[in-house]
Amino acid sequence: MRIALLTQRFPPACCGVGDYTAQLARALNETGAAPIVFTGTSPVVEPPGVRVVSVALGGWRDLRTLLGRLEEEHVDAVQIEYSGYSWGRWGFAFWVNALVVLLRWRGVPVTVALHEFQLRLAQHPLQAPIIALQLVHILLLAATASHVVTNTEPRVRMLQRILFWRRGRIRYRPNSSTIPVVVLKPGHREALREKRGAGAQDVVVASFGMFAAGKDYESLIRAVAKAARRVPLKLWLLGNWQAARPEYIEHLRTLVRELGMEADVFRSGLLSSEEVSGHLHASDIFVLPQPDGHLTRSSAFMAAAAHGLPVIAVRNPSHQSEFVHGKHAWLLPPRDLSALASALQELAQKKDLRERLGRNLLALYQAAFDWKNVVKAGAMPAVDAGRASVPLPRDKQMERTLPNHTP
Repeated sequence: MRIALLTQRFPPACCGVGDYTAQLARALNETGAAPIVFTGTSPVVEPPGVRVVSVALGGWRDLRTLLGRLEEEHVDAVQIEYSGYSWGRWGFAFWVNALVVLLRWRGVPVTVALHEFQLRLAQHPLQAPIIALQLVHILLLAATASHVVTNTEPRVRMLQRILFWRRGRIRYRPNSSTIPVVVLKPGHREALREKRGAGAQDVVVASFGMFAAGKDYESLIRAVAKAARRVPLKLWLLGNWQAARPEYIEHLRTLVRELGMEADVFRSGLLSSEEVSGHLHASDIFVLPQPDGHLTRSSAFMAAAAHGLPVIAVRNPSHQSEFVHGKHAWLLPPRDLSALASALQELAQKKDLRERLGRNLLALYQAAFDWKNVVKAGAMPAVDAGRASVPLPRDKQMERTLPNHTP
């Protein structure tokens, strides 16, 4: 089974969707499939057993060449790992709609994996025309692809409600961790904590990401400063600061200085996945401050889950059906500084609570969200010949290698 995965960015480029595609390709390869990644990144880092092809993905002018390369590889199915702003300046790229239609016309099953949706009108009222075009673009992709997968249950319900005649082809695929768990050598955890200025009595609070504005890192910094008056806390902000808006990073740095936290905050900058794993192992509490509470589409949250860390996150009942407050995570109202500071203090003082939360979350991750489950649930639904609505690109029927899953 020759499966083409399309992504704009791929390691070593810093991109969550690119990292996701790399881990998905690795997981598919372990099942005996033959994934080939097509990416606009060059040069690339190839996962073991996975071939990566650098190809121009800049727009309409590249469509004919891309179709030719896919035909040369004799691929059985295509999956587009799609995030609008990676493919188009305004969050949409209608040439991708043409790509899907042309591949379907040639008899190639196509899955579109939607990592992001349109902007929210309530948050960006001045961008209403752009949001309308983004929505039209997404709905056309969902209406013409063989299958669609996306990473939150409300997004699945929205697409199924609008495109009701395609309900069975729109599926739920939560994210997994893009940070493989590295086993630390004896003493490495303690040495890393000491290197970053954390003593034996300190409780290390970590967060991880690319520090986009709107993720509410301000509340995290203020809450740590408030809770640190009662318990010894250190804050590790792990991730690529260079990928964020410079003015937002300067705002966070100014806030740290104003609160007198320079000695208690470590900003890592870009880390390798092995280094991220080491720092997560060395942390005590993980906080995901983003106010939307979208846990199943957050690879940062899933990385913490895969490392068995207790997580404090924002409560969002419509997006968190798999998680129970106090069992799998500590869930709080959005932008509630007092609640976050109190939660940090409580978890810092109760090691048994931290261990129980981390243990339960790790068990849930392994049972529902790790890469084995992603592939088992149907990471590539379009390869299922029994559900493909177009003729297969081979004379013989494709082997059914991945089971179907409809939430």
